[in-house]
Amino acid sequence: MLALGIVLALGHLLSFSALPISGADISSTTTAPTSASTVTTCGAHPTSASKAPAGAVVVDLTKSMTGAFSSLNAALASLPSDSSCQTIFIMPGTYVEQVTVNRPGQTVIIGYTTEDPGRGYSGNRVTVSYSRGLSVSPLPVGHSDSETAVISTASSDIAFYNIDFINTDNLNGTIANYVTLAGSTYGNHIGFYGCSLIGWQDTLLTGSTNGYQYYESCYIEGAIDFIWGYSAAYFKGCTIAAKRKSSCITAHSRKDATGIGVYAFDHCLVTAAAGYASALKSGVYLGRPYSAYAKVVFKNSYLDSVIQPIGWKNWSATDPRIDHVTFAEFNNTGPGNWQNNAAARKSFGHASLLTSDDYPLSAVMDSTSWIDSTYSNSISVPAGLSALQTKDPSSTNLSNLSFSMVSTTSSSEADSTAPADGDYIVSKSPIKGKTVYSSFTEVIAAIQSISSKQVITVFIYPGVYQEQIVFNRSGTTIFRGYSEDPSNYAQNQAILQNSHGVDTQADQSNSDSATLYSRAQYLQLYNINLNNIFGQAHNYASLGFASGNNGYTSFYGCQITGNQDTFDLNKGTSVFAYNTLVQGSIDFIWGAGSAYFLNSTLVPNTDGGSIAAMKRASSTDPAGLVFDQCTVSSAQNVGAGSIYLGRPYNNYSRVAYINTYLDNSIAAAGWSVWSKTNPQTDRVLFGEYHNRGPGATTSKRATFSQQLSDADAVQFQLANFFANQGTSWINMTYVKTTPFSKY
Repeated sequence: MLALGIVLALGHLLSFSALPISGADISSTTTAPTSASTVTTCGAHPTSASKAPAGAVVVDLTKSMTGAFSSLNAALASLPSDSSCQTIFIMPGTYVEQVTVNRPGQTVIIGYTTEDPGRGYSGNRVTVSYSRGLSVSPLPVGHSDSETAVISTASSDIAFYNIDFINTDNLNGTIANYVTLAGSTYGNHIGFYGCSLIGWQDTLLTGSTNGYQYYESCYIEGAIDFIWGYSAAYFKGCTIAAKRKSSCITAHSRKDATGIGVYAFDHCLVTAAAGYASALKSGVYLGRPYSAYAKVVFKNSYLDSVIQPIGWKNWSATDPRIDHVTFAEFNNTGPGNWQNNAAARKSFGHASLLTSDDYPLSAVMDSTSWIDSTYSNSISVPAGLSALQTKDPSSTNLSNLSFSMVSTTSSSEADSTAPADGDYIVSKSPIKGKTVYSSFTEVIAAIQSISSKQVITVFIYPGVYQEQIVFNRSGTTIFRGYSEDPSNYAQNQAILQNSHGVDTQADQSNSDSATLYSRAQYLQLYNINLNNIFGQAHNYASLGFASGNNGYTSFYGCQITGNQDTFDLNKGTSVFAYNTLVQGSIDFIWGAGSAYFLNSTLVPNTDGGSIAAMKRASSTDPAGLVFDQCTVSSAQNVGAGSIYLGRPYNNYSRVAYINTYLDNSIAAAGWSVWSKTNPQTDRVLFGEYHNRGPGATTSKRATFSQQLSDADAVQFQLANFFANQGTSWINMTYVKTTPFSKY
């Protein structure tokens, strides 16, 4: 969305040629698939979404079907540019591409589902995803939000069934003022049935000022103004899932009172996205006006406790835009509805509680003949987000092929601001009626001998705990730091800190300097900072974290800071880090273990260093480092071209950067030898795959590194990378970013 204070109608998105994706097409002409087909008249309700309709163009990622295309872009390019109705059927899989539909005739695109087509999204087995965002503070000249969209429509009469569209860039909102659209819908008579649209800021743009759109039984997830634009759009039986406190669901605009634009939400569930409920309570607004003639109605819907009591919001304090708005509610239920918050709603002064349904489908749309109404009359408000229904990007439902191996250790998130019954408590001050330990050292002594069959949770209240810890316990132990926003590690308030360095030229173990040295069997850390503030001294290691004893450690929303050798993985250890920051100088993620960093931030803080330094015993050793959808963002004092992605701790070093943003601190060569006299590059696997940013240019990369092919990258998928260890020790309930899958 454009910056505050700017209201401009974006022009129609120009059609662009198919973006390249991996995999060549089997055929450049349309041929009937060899699998069983069903008879469905083009444009009519699909009779099945597990078999291709007769005459449909088929997309099949596995390339196992004769005449099928391996990408949706290629299938669309094969369609005639005429007024004929055309159908595309997509077989299960995750398709990584940006797609635009732009042809004169009617187009129907159906994704494989295990449910009745269009009835819901929980059975979807097709995901179209892409990672692309745009900073809008300010909006660069010549660019628009639309260019980030995973799916775009630039023509009319288009219907989508049972496809999940996900923009995987910035899914947890680490980058501010950064739009990531899942859908950009221009044209007229656009329908989505049983689909998902997932992003962060500006997830769904309804772009046409004179277009009509219909969304039925869909899932729409985002954080800031995540349903926005200018069109007339009707949402029936949809789940609207928010991810950010103090933000708005809708931002609608009309030029004046004669504009057709309106948003009507009918029999919808308005709730928090999976894992965000505790952070969003009473904090999300139904909408704010993108222009002074905004028009939004919620009716017959369930508004749960995430809704702010006042309900609606001005555009901004200095530019309210409320003179001619229509913000209305009718017959809603739930703790967030008007009746349960009447005084607050009335205090806004520019919203109304209707006494009748003034916005039926027939009044909002220009006509209803183009809408698939097969299920519309039987739709009720969706139930709450169950494990089956949740379209969290880590959910196994998004791609049955890619994520069936990922398991969870709990079905819901714990309260991040208060301990649960049975938790051990660390606090700087006493708490009435509770047993409290004043330090990590004290609580560890208390839990050390408890049976390994018992899962122990330690809740840490805010404070800087000046300690150096070696933790060794069998069984599973959880350390959870107090946080009012667990999705944002910058808000962490539980800090474990020490100031100790080890002379790397002396007969000492670098692990001895670690703020936390984990020798535990299973350790999970949530919203805790591990800081080593020893500072920079030549040939001195100052670790924030070290792991040993063949243990399994996972981080969720943490920060680990130090300098040389910040993050140490001893042989046999396994680490998973999600939405976590690691900062250091020389070889600051290193060792002989296995670590997978997902949507995390790497911060080099000194010129001339390498991020990774890794070794393996042999080419079959499972050790290695994977950085998946991460961000390399150097400290301000670091010069351009001065940082290396990694160097080989031995000849079998294995490191991969996947879909990662590399800033301008990365050297043109990308990778470094160990030393001039001992390069250690003979058998290394230093790989890059689909990275972006000024540091991702590959023309001058070191000859011992490689740009990974699709086949090369498979070994770095989460389940394959941890094939020996399994993934049951990772709590995917807290993971909001989809690990990359087979492209």
